[in-house]
Amino acid sequence: MMSRRRPSHSEPALPASPANPPAVAYPFSNTQNTHQMHRRGPIEGPYGQRLTRRVTWRSSTYKLVAYLYVLGVLYIVWLIRDVFFLPFSSSSPPDGIAFTHSLTDDYLAQFVGREECGISSNHLYNPPTANGDERELKDAYCQNRASLLDAMSNGGRHGFDAPYIPQGCHYRWYSTSEICEILGRFSGLIFIGDASLGNIYAAFNILLRENLAFGSLKQWEMSKDQIETCRCENQYTSNRCSVFRVSSSDDVYAHDGKSATRSPYACSARLSHTLLTVTGSPAPGSAHQIFRNLISKSAENKKPIPVIHSLSLSTSLSQPITTASMDEWLTAAKASGRKMPFLWVGPTAAGLQKPSGLVTSQENNALWHYTLDTSKAAQSRNMEALGMYNATLQATSFDGSNYGEKVSLMQAMMIINWLAHL
Repeated sequence: MMSRRRPSHSEPALPASPANPPAVAYPFSNTQNTHQMHRRGPIEGPYGQRLTRRVTWRSSTYKLVAYLYVLGVLYIVWLIRDVFFLPFSSSSPPDGIAFTHSLTDDYLAQFVGREECGISSNHLYNPPTANGDERELKDAYCQNRASLLDAMSNGGRHGFDAPYIPQGCHYRWYSTSEICEILGRFSGLIFIGDASLGNIYAAFNILLRENLAFGSLKQWEMSKDQIETCRCENQYTSNRCSVFRVSSSDDVYAHDGKSATRSPYACSARLSHTLLTVTGSPAPGSAHQIFRNLISKSAENKKPIPVIHSLSLSTSLSQPITTASMDEWLTAAKASGRKMPFLWVGPTAAGLQKPSGLVTSQENNALWHYTLDTSKAAQSRNMEALGMYNATLQATSFDGSNYGEKVSLMQAMMIINWLAHL
């Protein structure tokens, strides 16, 4: 049996261990009061002793650095808040183009032939006024495509040949640089239609080439006398001149480098666009080949390729032919596998200068019903529709069917507005 070691006289005596641990500073509740909530006490150590938190220079430094870091992040977010906020702000224009013009700007001032042709954007377009309230001015413009198309289709003129005023909200007259920005969102543009749409495509080229005198023509194929004869309004009124019209962007790009015939597109980036002249359905195989060629040019660019489609007088206002043409080109677009939004453009009103005399009410009545019926047919096929009847009802027509350069420029700008809202 081992003997118990006695403490040495040289060793200090150890204090006796307590029979029970010391009472906790904040003991847990007993079993009768477990349902009651108790306020949490200070930090406790072993056996419930209260501990005191020591504040050191190291912990204070950590806190200071953390606070500075959070403040720095908040300051950076404040500095770049516009990057995140402005694109979604209700005060920004719905088309994404900043408002940079005054109400008196002539958007055609720098165009070739501005004085010679006597055309100013102020003669074609009245911007909204809002008594200096910038927010009210921005809200005066159409906020989406549906309201835009409705407003442009159902407006009117305050006097014969006065600027066309849309109903409810305003479209915009874009500068050339803004048009280039809009077109940069697409990898191509296709116009499909008869002579009425051909006039709009001619104005589209005039705007892009900033040339009112002969911007719709292939002047490199013309003699000096022909160029002089076909300037300004004669681009539209003379059959001798219309045969020289540009039918594709390739026509202009192929001759950009020749100084003697230089009237290039103003946009720095190239955009392929073309007019496919069709007068019924089915369309010629050559038109479908051009359609496929333009799509294949942008095979690597997956941006949308909008299509502007119109048929009217060439079909004698035949709705069956028109709807067949809609289905034909919608099928071709679907087969391409590309995103191709469609805009149907309705017919113009019958002008006053008819070869047989005055326009009869029956003629305009037929055109009005054709406008309504084809718009409904287009919308039922998920195409959007733009009416041109009201836009031309009180405008001068030189032959009863065609309305010349001024009206065509306005029509082309309406289509650019639609493109801006895509």
